[in-house]
Amino acid sequence: MKTPVAVLASGEGTTAEALICAGLKGEIDCEVGLVISSSESAGVIRRVEEVNNRYGSRVATAYVGRRSHPPALEESLGPGDQSVAEAAAIESLLEHGGFEVVVLMGYLKRVAPRLVHLFGWRNEYASPYEARMLNIHPGPLPATKGLFGLAVQRQVLECDLSDAGHVVHVVAREYDDGPIVFEQKTAVLASDTLETLSERIKTLQRREVPRVIDEFARRRRRYLETTAAREPPPGSLPQPIGSS
Repeated sequence: MKTPVAVLASGEGTTAEALICAGLKGEIDCEVGLVISSSESAGVIRRVEEVNNRYGSRVATAYVGRRSHPPALEESLGPGDQSVAEAAAIESLLEHGGFEVVVLMGYLKRVAPRLVHLFGWRNEYASPYEARMLNIHPGPLPATKGLFGLAVQRQVLECDLSDAGHVVHVVAREYDDGPIVFEQKTAVLASDTLETLSERIKTLQRREVPRVIDEFARRRRRYLETTAAREPPPGSLPQPIGSS
């Protein structure tokens, strides 16, 4: 059975496109059903339309941003913060769609606390597979924590880091602070510029992220099935230790 996946993206969407196409071509057992963007003009929206035309697929898109869901008068929001209305709209889309995995791919927004609580990391969790919201971060952590876009690679170059790379981690309340489920490093070359390094990381992401998301979904499903099998059925009484 295909794992239903939703993507939150606000940029060009090349990695999102790679994930969608991998599912449509049967290379992975994940199926992207919805792409939510905080930008009406994001390139990812155009890419999804092109993919749908190419494959005859029906991946839905939705714009949820400050224009469509403005903050209430009493809300005080910083740059990149979600309004209560934005978060509520996204929650509704994700819950009604029944998505088992949610992936941030260059979303450029700070996910609201309620969405993190519902889909991301909680301190009481014993495993990252209890969460279902992941972020794709285009740099090594913690060296580039809290940065996004070209600012990540600028930090790598200006700090003379020996390695660049990308990380997939569970979304937590703090930026780039959830459990890491995958990381891949690549050496910084003496000839690297901001543009060449950024493009190399994007190439790695397009190649590796579909497989990583698929593996996370598989492991999460196995974890939940195993945990459910260990739990007593509803209404049953626990047996005393040593009883048969």
